[in-house]
Amino acid sequence: MELKKAMRSVEILLSCMNEEDYSIILGSNIKTNTVIINQCSENSMNQININNNKYVKWINSTERGLSKSRNMAIHNSCADICLIADNDEKFDDDCEHKILKAYEDLPDADIIIFDLHNKPTKLKPKIYLPKRLEMLRVCSWQITFKRASIIDNKLIFDVKLGAGTGNGAGEENKFLLDCYDKGLKIYHVPEKIAVMTENESTWFSGYNEDFFYKKGMTIRYILGFWISCVYGVYYLIFKYKLYKNQIVFNKAFKFLFYGIFKNQLKY
Repeated sequence: MELKKAMRSVEILLSCMNEEDYSIILGSNIKTNTVIINQCSENSMNQININNNKYVKWINSTERGLSKSRNMAIHNSCADICLIADNDEKFDDDCEHKILKAYEDLPDADIIIFDLHNKPTKLKPKIYLPKRLEMLRVCSWQITFKRASIIDNKLIFDVKLGAGTGNGAGEENKFLLDCYDKGLKIYHVPEKIAVMTENESTWFSGYNEDFFYKKGMTIRYILGFWISCVYGVYYLIFKYKLYKNQIVFNKAFKFLFYGIFKNQLKY
């Protein structure tokens, strides 16, 4: 089957919490089919028709945890291609077209990582296959994938990671590493598809002792002991400008490596 016929539908998979109305649809400039998982105090489902014969499948859920939300969205999607999203971005009008074209141009791609207008990336500014550890440089908002590739390989977002778990972030990096280790083709395409907005994070409260402790736990869980030690030093050095006004290097080092050595997350 030709790719243009096979890759015919895109859905945004958007996770949010305690939304009381549907204003996020307009606020995020959603113009393509979308599955929204709204974690709140009830369980319900509704389908909202938007312009150009597009729809939003709105699911209210009492489950908690960002990874559970993303897994639920994948399960409730029926699209060929999915785009991971949160409630803090605004999509380009031609977002769907850009995604479809990239998959048409790269027929062997299982996953394509895109760029955002106002968030610089450390990935190379070209179309290429990033190396394994480059998966740690990717944010969830950049990730698209062929849904069949994820379902067929029984891949999910790790429910031990992400907002709502108490373990900090990193679920998207673990997901990409799992995909990489399964042999899926992961491309970076330097095409910008959305703008990030400034919303309050549900898990990040600054570069404090707790942040570095959880960072140590998560990288140990994702990378194993020795690689997490090397990556931990790299992170502390190259991210120093971000945290230097909030915590001294020695204390950040202490709590990050305490998280690595204690390795509490796996329990």
